[in-house]
Amino acid sequence: GFQVVDLGVDVEAGKFVQAAQQHKAHVVALSALLTTTMPAMQATVRAVREAGLTAKAIVGGAPVTQAFADQIGADGYSADAPGAVELARRLVAA
Repeated sequence: GFQVVDLGVDVEAGKFVQAAQQHKAHVVALSALLTTTMPAMQATVRAVREAGLTAKAIVGGAPVTQAFADQIGADGYSADAPGAVELARRLVAA
C-alpha cells in the first residue's frame, strides 16, 4: 500500500530532502549495510528536521540498532524489512 521512491545508494542528505518534498513523503526510510555509512544517516535525519518536513525518518540495516536510532533522533528503527513496513504503517496512522 505504499508508493516507494528508491533513491539508490550513496545518496546525499539534500537529495532525500528534495525527493521527500517533491513526492510529499510521509516516511523517509534509510538503510545502512556498513558502519561507515551510519554517519550519513545522522546527517540525513538532521537535514529532514532542518527542512521542516513532517515526514517520519526511520532507519535500519545490519549495523543499526535502536540505540543508534534514538541517538540520531530517528522516529523509528526496525531490524528487518517486514518490521519496517509495520513501523511505517503505525507512524503514518498516528
